[in-house]
Amino acid sequence: MITGIHHVSAFTKSATENRYFYTAILGLRLVKNTVNQNNTRMRHLFYGDYRGNPGTLLTFFEIKRLGRARQEHDFYGTTYLAVPDGALDFWEERLKPYVMKMERTNFGLYFQDADSFQVMLVEVPELINSENATRHTDISADKQVIRILGLDWHVRNPDRLADFWKQFLELEREPVTRFIKSDSDGTTRMGRGSIDHVAYRVSTKEAVAMWHQKVMDAGLEVVEFTDRAYFTSLYFREPNGLLIEIASDTPGFAIDETVETLGETLALPPFLEGKREEIESILKENDK
Repeated sequence: MITGIHHVSAFTKSATENRYFYTAILGLRLVKNTVNQNNTRMRHLFYGDYRGNPGTLLTFFEIKRLGRARQEHDFYGTTYLAVPDGALDFWEERLKPYVMKMERTNFGLYFQDADSFQVMLVEVPELINSENATRHTDISADKQVIRILGLDWHVRNPDRLADFWKQFLELEREPVTRFIKSDSDGTTRMGRGSIDHVAYRVSTKEAVAMWHQKVMDAGLEVVEFTDRAYFTSLYFREPNGLLIEIASDTPGFAIDETVETLGETLALPPFLEGKREEIESILKENDK
């Protein structure tokens, strides 16, 4: 059973700028500084609440020479993040000097980061749990980002997607999630700020394995089924072609770092430790 969103993964041109914005300005914690396990030349940053809980995680792959995105059809749009009631005035003032675009609506506060990654902050009648509130920031717990609420899907066939959600994923659509029809005949091209995939959470690796069988039985395209060390992952494409991941809540990010030191060093899963020297050398060269 899917219990919600695990994480949303996108692309950035600069890990340095990305890290500054999401930790210093947005107040999230860098909970895992690692690499793309399929391309270890690529840095992979995970941001979330203090404990790096599933449901709070925004992740970014760094590609230095990444161009602008072209969004024509079948792409993920705005990601919605929950903040406490009454927090939008604070966020509008805080974000103003740092974002490319910003618009306040009756629904929330929309902005784009330096990569054109699209975010909408939405007020909800809840506060972040004090144990999960980030501690490196000057943002008080009653203003902090709480969790991911949902995101927009731009697809050629919204009805087919709606059926897939209800019948296959067995999900009820989050209030903020929209299925938007895209009629363009142009070619979508991934670029800065593009969302690569959305991951949905299940409890254990055994639950991911059950989804793997379900996806194969349905004849959907399986992209990858693998143990990421921090969680087990299944990647597949929904009927319109968008990439979806099913990820386990366990074992989590504290298998190679303590909760208190999450994100402070380059973390590599056990199967990449033997290549640490090579990986660190490449990343150091890329950072020049």
